[in-house]
Amino acid sequence: GVKPNHLSCVLRIANASGSVLLTADIEARDEQALLRRAPDRLASDVLLVPHHGSTTSSTPDFVAAVGAREAIIPVGYRNRFQHPRPEVVARYGNSRLWRTDRDGAVRVVLAGDRPSLSAYRDEYRRYWHGQ
Repeated sequence: GVKPNHLSCVLRIANASGSVLLTADIEARDEQALLRRAPDRLASDVLLVPHHGSTTSSTPDFVAAVGAREAIIPVGYRNRFQHPRPEVVARYGNSRLWRTDRDGAVRVVLAGDRPSLSAYRDEYRRYWHGQ
């Protein structure tokens, strides 16, 4: 059968302020399909990094086609898969990286001149974080 990851829904949200590409758990073969079918519709300001930063995704061609200034890696703290993988993180060297294991929830607002991002843990720090 088909792996559930290959059935992931990819959604691009755009307005006058910018764009966000939500990729869910797509893998390399799915990225290649997007590059073949819609190469001109991938460029986005913000990218939800595919498959938690796994080595099964974030191919160099896909990362380059999206060209995101901001990349959010949805990943659990000390997860058993050791995501994101360092070699995948390196592919996003031209993007500002946000990680949910470090930053908590990341809010993206498409308003004004460009998208603005903020981290929950920065906005709502706990007393034990040394305030």
